[in-house]
Amino acid sequence: MSSRALRRLQDDNALLESLLSNAGANKVTSGKSAATNSQKRENIFSMMDSVRDSDNASDEGQLSEQDEETANTGERDAQSNVQAERITLASKSSRRKKNKKAKRKQKNHTAEAVKYNNSDDDDDDDEEFDKIIQQFKKTDILKYGKSKKNDDTNEEGFFTASEPEEAFSQPWKSFLSLESDPGFTKFPISCLRHSCKFFQDDFKKLDPHTEFKLLFDDISPESLEDIDSMTSTPVSPQQLKQIQRLKRLIRNWGGKDHRLAPNGPGMHPHHLKFTKIRDDWIPTQRGELSMKLLNSDDLLDWQLWERPSDWKDVIQNDVSQWQKFISFYKFEPLNSDLSKKSMMDFYLSVIVHPDHEALINLISSKFPYHVPGLLQVALIFIRQGDRSNTNGLLQRALFVFDRALKGNITFDSLNCQLPYIYFFNRQFYLAIFRYIQSLAQRGVIGTASEWTKVLWSLSPLEDPLGCRYFLDHYFLLDNDYQYIIELSDSPLMNCYKQWNTLGFSLGVVLSYLRIKEMSSARNALLKAFKHHPLQLSELFKEKLLGDHALTKNLSIDGHLAEILELRAYMARFPLLWNKNEEVAFLHNEISNILQDYHNGKVTIDSNDGQNHDGISDSQLPFFIAGIPINLLRFAILSEESSVMAAIPSSIWSDNEVYEFDVLPPMPTSKESIDVIENIKSFINDKDLAVLQAERMQDEDLLNQIRQISLQQYIHQNEESNENEAQ
Repeated sequence: MSSRALRRLQDDNALLESLLSNAGANKVTSGKSAATNSQKRENIFSMMDSVRDSDNASDEGQLSEQDEETANTGERDAQSNVQAERITLASKSSRRKKNKKAKRKQKNHTAEAVKYNNSDDDDDDDEEFDKIIQQFKKTDILKYGKSKKNDDTNEEGFFTASEPEEAFSQPWKSFLSLESDPGFTKFPISCLRHSCKFFQDDFKKLDPHTEFKLLFDDISPESLEDIDSMTSTPVSPQQLKQIQRLKRLIRNWGGKDHRLAPNGPGMHPHHLKFTKIRDDWIPTQRGELSMKLLNSDDLLDWQLWERPSDWKDVIQNDVSQWQKFISFYKFEPLNSDLSKKSMMDFYLSVIVHPDHEALINLISSKFPYHVPGLLQVALIFIRQGDRSNTNGLLQRALFVFDRALKGNITFDSLNCQLPYIYFFNRQFYLAIFRYIQSLAQRGVIGTASEWTKVLWSLSPLEDPLGCRYFLDHYFLLDNDYQYIIELSDSPLMNCYKQWNTLGFSLGVVLSYLRIKEMSSARNALLKAFKHHPLQLSELFKEKLLGDHALTKNLSIDGHLAEILELRAYMARFPLLWNKNEEVAFLHNEISNILQDYHNGKVTIDSNDGQNHDGISDSQLPFFIAGIPINLLRFAILSEESSVMAAIPSSIWSDNEVYEFDVLPPMPTSKESIDVIENIKSFINDKDLAVLQAERMQDEDLLNQIRQISLQQYIHQNEESNENEAQ
C-alpha cells in the first residue's frame, strides 16, 4: 500500500476513535449514576484502545505482504474492510474480557487502587487503599455529581411556568410549612418525576447476598445455595418431613431459585422479586393478600382526608393530574372470612388478653402468614434477646407482600405508591422498617440503605415513617457521599421546612468533609445553622462541650419537635462523627458561626411554621401537638430510651400507640371516618364477643383445674404431715 493510502487510513482511525470517545462521554453525562458509569466507560474504551493497538500491529504486517498493485486498485475497499474488522475484533476481545471487567465494577476504580497497594508494605496497605478509594470518590463527585446537577436543573420541562421554581432557588429562606399546606400542593409533580434516581429500581440490590458477594468475592454459589436452603426458624425433623410431604402436593412452590410461589389452581406461578422461600415455610396454594389499583374515587377520599379545608373540585383536578404519572395501590385480604378470623385471634391475644404463647401458636399452626402476628412475635423475640429467629419472621412477612405484588412493579416513587390510610399498606411499611433494622444489625449496611430507598419511595411526600430522619445514617455508614450531596440539592429535601431535617443537614456537612471539600462543608453547615439554630446550639453545648456564653438567647426549651429531633440525632452522633478532626471541625465552625450570629453577620430563619391559615389542630393529619407525626413514629419504632423519653406524656395517653400499628391516621372529618382503615375494620364485633366468651370459659375451666390441683396438693401435704407426726 502506498504511503498516501496509509496516511488516509490513520486519519480514518483517528476519526473513528474520536467518535467513539465522544459517544462514551455523552453516555456518562446521561447515566443514572455518574461514578459507576465513568468506571464502565473507562474500562470499555481502555480495552478497545488496547485492541486497536494490537490490530494495528497485525494489520501492518499483513499489509506489508500484499502486492503493491492490489493495494493501489482497491484502496477504498481495503479501508472499509479493515475498519469493520477492527470493530469486530474489538467486540470479540471485549467479550473475552467480560469476567475481568465485572470484577473491576465492584468498587470505584478498585483495580487501579490495588496497583498502588501492591507497591507498599503490608502494614500500610489498608490505610493506603482507603486513601486511594476516597480520592477516586471525591473525583467522581466533583467531576460528575456537580456537572450532572447543573444539567438536571437546566433540563427542559423541569419546572413549568405555573410551578414555583423560585421556591427552591434559595432553599433555607423560602421553606414552606406542611402545617399550612398539608396536601403538598406547592410541590410540583414534575419534581417527583425527575427524582426517580433517588429511589430503588434494581431488585438485586435488595438481596443481602449481592452485598456479600461484593464484600467477599470468594463466596461460592454453593455456599449461598446452602444459606437459602437453611430454615429460618428452629424446626424439628418431624415437622420438616411433614412440610416436605406437603411441598410435593403444592406445585410450583419454591423452584430451583426459591423464588416461585403459586397463586391458585390453574394460575401462573408468581416469581418473587425480593424474598426467597425457606424450607420451613408451610406451602400454600394461594397468597393471603392481593394488590388493588386505586381508582379516582379512592384517591379522592384519601385526599379529602388529607386536605379537609380544600375545595373538592380543586382536589379532583389534582388527583387527575397525579394519575397520569403515579400509580397508587392498596393491599387487601384475598379471603375476607379467613382474614377476620385471624385478626380476631390476633386482637384478643395482643390487646384484650395479652398472651404471648397464644400469639406464637397463632403463626406457628393456625395462620402461618398472618403479617401483624409475624411482626409482633418478631418484636417479642427481640425483647427476649433471641434475635436468631427475628430475621426469618420478618422475611416471611415480606414474602406475603412479595407474593401479592404486580409483575411490573418497581419502587421508583411513580410506579407504586401506597397511601398510609390503609391497614395492610401500613403493615408493609412496618415490615420494611423492621427489616432495615435487622439488616443493619447483621452488618449489611449497603442493603439496608437500598431498602431505605424502597421505604421512602412508597410515599415520598408524606414519608409516614420518617425516612428523612434516618436515611443519612445508612448512606454515611455505606460511604455513599455522592447520593447525599446530590439529594441535598433536590426539592425532595428543600421544599418544606420539615423535610430538611437536622440529621440530613449535618450528613451533607460530613459528606463534604469525607471528600476533603472544606469550603462546601462550611457552606452546608451555615445553611444547617440558619435552619436549625436551636438544635445546633444545644449540640454545641452537650456533645462538643462548647462555650455556653456563645449560645445565649438560643434556648431550645419549650420547642418539643426540635428537642425530639435533636435527641434522635444525638443517639447516633458518636457512630457518625467518630474522627477527632471532624469533631474539631464541627466545634470550631459552629463556634465561628455563633460569634458571627451575635455580631449580626449571620441571620437565622425566623419562620416558625405556625401559620395554619385557619386550620385547627384536629385537621392537621401530619402533626400531633405541633410535632410531625412521622418524627413521632420514627422515635417510637427506634426504641431508643433517650429518644422515647423526649416524647410528651400526652402523646402516649391521648393516642393509639400499638406496636403493630404506631399512631395510625386519625379522621379529620366525619366523612373520613369510614375511609381510614384500622384493625377494627377487619373485625366483626359480634363474632369477637362470642370468641371472647369462649376464651373466658376456657380460662375459667383452666383456673378450676388449677385450683383443684392445688387443693389436692395441699390435702396430700396435710396427710403426709399427719403421718410423719404419728
